[in-house]
Amino acid sequence: MSEWPLVTFTLFVQSSVGVTIFTALYFCWLEKKFGNQRATVAMRPVLLTSAILGCLGLLASTLHMGYPWNAFHALRHISSSWLSREIIFAAVYLGALCLYTLVILIKGHMNKTILAMIGLIGIIDIFCMASLYYNTSMLTWQHANTYFMFIGALFTVGAVIALSITAFRVKAFVNDELAKRIVISALVVVFLAVTLRMVVQTFYLEWMSAVISTNDAITFPHTPIIAYNETFGLRISAWLMSVLGILMMGYSVWKYRHAVFTSGLRMVLASSAIILIAEILNRFAFFIVK
Repeated sequence: MSEWPLVTFTLFVQSSVGVTIFTALYFCWLEKKFGNQRATVAMRPVLLTSAILGCLGLLASTLHMGYPWNAFHALRHISSSWLSREIIFAAVYLGALCLYTLVILIKGHMNKTILAMIGLIGIIDIFCMASLYYNTSMLTWQHANTYFMFIGALFTVGAVIALSITAFRVKAFVNDELAKRIVISALVVVFLAVTLRMVVQTFYLEWMSAVISTNDAITFPHTPIIAYNETFGLRISAWLMSVLGILMMGYSVWKYRHAVFTSGLRMVLASSAIILIAEILNRFAFFIVK
């Protein structure tokens, strides 16, 4: 599967940024309730997961380069190259994330403002990543759909990974109200991200039809509508799984509203896993159409 390196690289880096953002959010809530030390202990594994995902994504990025050391030459064109910008912001984001994670593991004190700033740098990196694919000769990527896919995955995958790890860490001591707030925050973000991307898909297909009928320039793939339609089964499976995961997570909040991190934990984890698989299928569909 030639798409594996691209799927792994993009999804891992995007999920890393999303987990960092949700780490800052959940830490803020836990710190207000239990103090910095206890909140730091609870959220340390979540932030460590973010750093590991980012490093694995960076490693995967080298697998689809013909000669990885050529990446250093791209740094000379930051004023005109989205690749240069993506490399620089990725390096700054991962460097700051890994360094701060190491500091937290040693000192045991977390700061939500620093986490938020690192997350913001990560969002800029993902924007540069989306712009890199948008500004290629691939017709199927030259649409706002690329931005929605990448930034949407950032929040969707980041939300479910951060939620799953946080639930394990805090289930023994958080109250029902805080547990529901954590799950509902992830649910709302996933719902919005999935809904927006599903809406954009309709405009995306109309745009491809219009561009093909009016543009004689050589772009790839030569038959994008056919290529897009060939991924119908993959895309519909991904969207159905996303909807199923959202419904399951919503049901867990309603049914286990007084014990969502204890009695309802299995359903929360199962719904998170389904949403994660859906994002992987969606990303394969994105890269196959080329």
